[in-house]
Amino acid sequence: MTSGTRPASRGPRFDPHAYRDPVPSPRLIRLLGPLNQHVILPHVLKLRGFEFPATDLARLRAAVNPNTVAFLGPNHPEFMTDWMLDKQIAHLVSPLMAHWAAYEIVNASPLIQRFWLANRLIANVPGGGGKAYSQRTALEGAGVLLHPEGTATWQSERVGSLRPGIIEMALLAARTLADSHDRRPVFVVPVVWRLRFLGDASHGLAREMGLIERDLALPSGARHDVPQRFAALLGTLLVQRAERLELATVDFDPAQPAGYFAAQARVLEGVRARLAKRHGAIDPDIAIAQHALRRSIRTLAASNAEGARTDRALLLELQRLTRLDPRLYDVAELTQEQMAEVLKATRSALVTRGWRNVLHNTVPVAVAPRVAHVRVPEPIAIHEALAQGTPPEALLGLLQARLQTSVDALGAELAPRVAAFRRRNFLHAG
Repeated sequence: MTSGTRPASRGPRFDPHAYRDPVPSPRLIRLLGPLNQHVILPHVLKLRGFEFPATDLARLRAAVNPNTVAFLGPNHPEFMTDWMLDKQIAHLVSPLMAHWAAYEIVNASPLIQRFWLANRLIANVPGGGGKAYSQRTALEGAGVLLHPEGTATWQSERVGSLRPGIIEMALLAARTLADSHDRRPVFVVPVVWRLRFLGDASHGLAREMGLIERDLALPSGARHDVPQRFAALLGTLLVQRAERLELATVDFDPAQPAGYFAAQARVLEGVRARLAKRHGAIDPDIAIAQHALRRSIRTLAASNAEGARTDRALLLELQRLTRLDPRLYDVAELTQEQMAEVLKATRSALVTRGWRNVLHNTVPVAVAPRVAHVRVPEPIAIHEALAQGTPPEALLGLLQARLQTSVDALGAELAPRVAAFRRRNFLHAG
């Protein structure tokens, strides 16, 4: 290199927190549709069936087509399988649909980012251009899909609290069309699914519990059958976590697990008190609380790194135990689907060391083969709601109600098929 010559520029440094618009590759998207349907869903994720009644598919196609503007809002009971179900549904009605996803996934690396942007994933970067891009895509007629719960709940029976973004974007699209005298309808389309094991999943549940026991140094429950082992694992884990987080001693004997939920309530009270002492009042809605706490803990880390580490662990425990809601799980019998979702939530929260666990928590595979049952409730006509002056919060409540009502109806429909595999719940207080 001669004197005074500058080295060649390597381009701007990759920033995982920066937003970039998707650059969709129609060819790649169309190729991945059959790959997902015939390989990823059945062989990687063990989803061996996809039940989607013709009436529900027709309702979805009537709301999502080049002559409409549509925002799809599915429930979000778990991670990864939901994404692939999203892609399968889009493959059936609008392959070039845009999908929202966590920016930590989309922007994991330059190569991964390029792949996801080519698949038309919108990274949810705070303050980014995702909403503007969604507007353009929706107005083109391709449709936009985002999970209004925000994050996976690991609860198949309950739709969590919804974020308002889907309603806000739909109302903005309706106003844009009205201002330009475009008469196309605008819909928010609820979509729900329930995932059901095809047979007895006891072997897979026992294997999952064994993995959690080994990694977290819990006593092996191999001598017990699945229901007793499940109760012993959760009870012992409650005591262990309370000790490690230096909470008040838990007055609970894992050998007598029927008192579990009362003990869990005391632990949760202690976790909330510890967090509130440093970060202020904790919102009872965990979806709101976790975002406020994360921001506060990030601020704390600048001056107190050790305190921030402690509070992250406390927040993790707050999230984990809040998911194990007694209104869902303090019942006389549990389905194997309920046990599986609790174990997956536990594993994704606490079993994180080593590349195998990192891979599993990125692509969590079910403990046994399953089938997905998909339903589409009546879409919400946002253009009509705008003309009638319906408030956004009322529309969000309507979406919540339609999602939950459909989840409940689907659960009742499937109840006879899962009844044979219900097991006694040793955590139940009676």
